[in-house]
Amino acid sequence: MQTAHKILDPIRPISREKICALAIMTKAPRAGQVKTRLQPPLTPQEAAQLNICFLRDTAAAIKSARGSEAIGVGVFTPIGSEAAYGDILPRDFELLPQRGEEFGDRLAFAVDDLFRCGFGSVCLIDSDSPTIPSDIYAEAVACLARPGDRVVLGPSDDGGYYLIGLKQNHRELFDGIEWSTEHVLDQTIERARQSK
Repeated sequence: MQTAHKILDPIRPISREKICALAIMTKAPRAGQVKTRLQPPLTPQEAAQLNICFLRDTAAAIKSARGSEAIGVGVFTPIGSEAAYGDILPRDFELLPQRGEEFGDRLAFAVDDLFRCGFGSVCLIDSDSPTIPSDIYAEAVACLARPGDRVVLGPSDDGGYYLIGLKQNHRELFDGIEWSTEHVLDQTIERARQSK
């Protein structure tokens, strides 16, 4: 089965220097492979369905926020799962395969690849925050459209973040972070201050 979405290729960039990529970091919603911390009490099938619902809600908020300054992108894994997004993400979303083994590497490679695809700014968005309203995404896009280098963060209650937005590739924001801890946001802010 083929996907209905355009697959981005960093080797063949398109000039989009005024466009922000609103990119959801996503894993294909396969039973037993997503939301495993919720199993039990959920069955693997229920966890996969919950993942689909989260993706649809997040994509709907992104679609509402986009305007002409942003494009929705699904940064997905594993490679070969493109067709899984056919009835989950809106048709005008684009797809980009994830690279890297460790979480920080996947984020850093996603930023690098999206900039190499020609985007002027990038927001990476987690797939676990389906209640974030569209105006938050619109505000991040507007902030990144202002002159000067900047980092935009959407803090989450667990000490991490649900969104990181960048105007330039800052690999150091993803290196040496204690992922999946309450220190992620603070460490990222400190790295951003150091990179000024």
